[in-house]
Amino acid sequence: MKKIIIAAGGTGGHINAALSLKEVFKNDYEVEFISGQRHLDYQLFKDHKVRHLGGRPLRSNNPFTLLKNLLRNIIVFIYLFYLYLIQRPKFVIGTGGYICGPALLVAKILFLKVFIVEQNAAAGLTNRILAKFSDLVFVSFKNTKGIEFSSKVILSGNPIRSSIRFKNTNIGEKINILIFGGSLGAKQLNEAAQRLTDNPKFSITHQVGKNNITDFQSNNYKQVEYIDDMQEAYNWSNIIISRSGASSISELEIVRRPSILVPYQYATDDHQTLNAKSLKEKELFYVEIINPKASDQKIADHIYKAILGIVEREDFDPHSSSETSVASELIKKKVYEFIK
Repeated sequence: MKKIIIAAGGTGGHINAALSLKEVFKNDYEVEFISGQRHLDYQLFKDHKVRHLGGRPLRSNNPFTLLKNLLRNIIVFIYLFYLYLIQRPKFVIGTGGYICGPALLVAKILFLKVFIVEQNAAAGLTNRILAKFSDLVFVSFKNTKGIEFSSKVILSGNPIRSSIRFKNTNIGEKINILIFGGSLGAKQLNEAAQRLTDNPKFSITHQVGKNNITDFQSNNYKQVEYIDDMQEAYNWSNIIISRSGASSISELEIVRRPSILVPYQYATDDHQTLNAKSLKEKELFYVEIINPKASDQKIADHIYKAILGIVEREDFDPHSSSETSVASELIKKKVYEFIK
């Protein structure tokens, strides 16, 4: 069976998009992943065929770090040249992370078909560069900052796992609140969560991220390092509090729970704020955006007031429903049209 390569790494959003694409390509191609060497790269790809390479970002004010990372990337380049020459994959797709830089650049040099998926409302440096020579560029937002519109730019939406589906929410004796700061957790949300435990009407499940488990205990509060079954967590939830990474935004658009978003203020080009605003503008369900530059106490107070407002208005029903995402199938269709 002919092989394809999907490159992704660093965050759950990038990796889950790659896993979603495997679902639609695996019947026609053998899929192999190229990833980095971070914690989630190993955890989320552990059951898949993957090569973990030691590429590093070329952004540093320290010249020694920059030189070291450059040498690491040169080694990765040489390895990928050898790998692609031996395997001759049909095409290479990048879904995010700095490992996509060398993975797709080497493919282009070897005249392989190259495609990228930009998940955010503002493209990062790697994808801004890759977009210039990629054969097709798939975006999740109409006006993606850093991606110049052309015939090769396709509004596909963000590929998410087929297991993520819309299901009506039921309100029980308690309001179920799901908190997650993306796959890596979020210190601001970790601290704000404790404010919510004062209300006995709330039942809280909180994904805190690796190494962020604390000794804080409460009868209505549960900490987990990482949620493996997000669909089960979404089904349980009545209200969601999260960061606004592209993967989270895309999944929220499917599950459609009232959501309180705290963008990561140090995200490149403030893309998480742009992601959150784009979702809010669609008016599919209740969305509140919290200023991440406020103090932790003010963030906690704002979140608490927003939840009380949702409960008082009983603002739980989406304006319309969406059963599942079609982005992966659309990307597959456009790729096959291009390569035939």
